[in-house]
Amino acid sequence: MFEDLTDDELFAEVLQRRATGGVVGDALGALCERWARPARYVISKIQASYGRGSPADADELYQDAVGKFLDKGLDQFRGVSEQMPGRSASPKTFFLRIVKHVAIDFYRRQREDLAPAAADSEDAFEEPPAQVARAVESSRRREERSEAQELYWRAYERLQREHPKEAGAWDLYHHQDVEDHEECARRLNITVVNSYKRVSRAQAYLRLYLLDLQQEGGRE
Repeated sequence: MFEDLTDDELFAEVLQRRATGGVVGDALGALCERWARPARYVISKIQASYGRGSPADADELYQDAVGKFLDKGLDQFRGVSEQMPGRSASPKTFFLRIVKHVAIDFYRRQREDLAPAAADSEDAFEEPPAQVARAVESSRRREERSEAQELYWRAYERLQREHPKEAGAWDLYHHQDVEDHEECARRLNITVVNSYKRVSRAQAYLRLYLLDLQQEGGRE
């Protein structure tokens, strides 16, 4: 229902719904989905600069950024560029700035958690309890992300078996270097509308399959 709207028009729809107490989830989700690929590109650049990270990190950081955009970003956006005062800023640029800061904060914390302790006292090898707790938590999160990544690929394999058309669109849009739905539609020889629909259905199937896998794990 939002396919014919530009980013600015869709963002205006989100703000209007929010101002009147309406539901913004579907409109905001559609908007952020358009920005998912550039967001993951921003995250990949931050990962490269810190020399760490994985595809599972990118998904988690993207979702964190969407949450911050909803919780605080919608109220903070003023439409003015921070780098060039007097120039307008797009909501996409504002969102990608949130993505950048979320990724930087995440990997900065990781680097601090993994930094070696100073060896200039008798207690050099006794880390403070808070630092130990952070290191344990960081290790736990890495393990969870690894498990989540494994579950994702199992779910995707099921998608390929049961819904190959949706899997093909999802692969182009999320796994390969495809810029947008127009390019995705061109490669699949379908309409842009069908590209949106296939990617949307693929996302819904993947969520269902992931839920099934998580429930199977719980029963085990």
